[in-house]
Amino acid sequence: MTLTDSFKQYPVEDLDSIETGLLALKKEVYPLEWARLMNIKGILLSSLKRNIEAADIFNEALPYADDILKCKIMLNNAKNDFYAERTDSALELIGKVFDLAKTLKGNMTNFFLAHSHFLRGQIYYQTKRDKAAAVSEFKMAEFYFEGIADLLDVGLSCMEIARVHIKNKYLRPVWNYLKKSEDCLRKFGLQENLGVMVCRAVALFHSAREEEAQALLKEIYKLYDEFGQGHYMISQILDIYLDIHTRTQKYISTHGLT
Repeated sequence: MTLTDSFKQYPVEDLDSIETGLLALKKEVYPLEWARLMNIKGILLSSLKRNIEAADIFNEALPYADDILKCKIMLNNAKNDFYAERTDSALELIGKVFDLAKTLKGNMTNFFLAHSHFLRGQIYYQTKRDKAAAVSEFKMAEFYFEGIADLLDVGLSCMEIARVHIKNKYLRPVWNYLKKSEDCLRKFGLQENLGVMVCRAVALFHSAREEEAQALLKEIYKLYDEFGQGHYMISQILDIYLDIHTRTQKYISTHGLT
């Protein structure tokens, strides 16, 4: 079985393969290998919205993991708690990841700090706890993702910063963040750049540049089936993109650390 960082790569029937592998491994003899497989099982269960089961699996695996795997398991469990709207528990786990990640060496520290800041920013933004704090978290995520040369996540972090500012109708810094996001995400294809284009259209609309916004939406309709099949107007885009089906919510719900 090929392991990747995306839930999309694990069909549901792979749960059977994981169970077979877990039966073949003895956690007392191969603790780290067993914990790795349990982490993947937790990711799968979380993607299936079996959040209570996923949390139990992550917690069972944790004592058998080394420090790097512990950080992955706790971050996956924090995401799982976030999906289940247990945000206090998610934030507590993120705090533990911060503490442990700072004891690691090399790029692994930056890797986990980046993902932790990004997830915490997402929690602050989605739960409307503190939008200013959300921006600070996304900026820290951007900084650490740059440190490990992760262009995809640098682009997503910049897009999140732009989105929070657009939501607050504070447009002065938006254009630079959208430009940086676009420069990073265009390397990964049209789909990854969709969020930037929609954010730009919304920002243009809020800047009283409605004709430019509508022109950009027409371009989006031509390029993306997701929008081209419908007849969305700018007011619908505001609801769909900023409040309901956000690009980063899609990212965060399909991104597990294996």
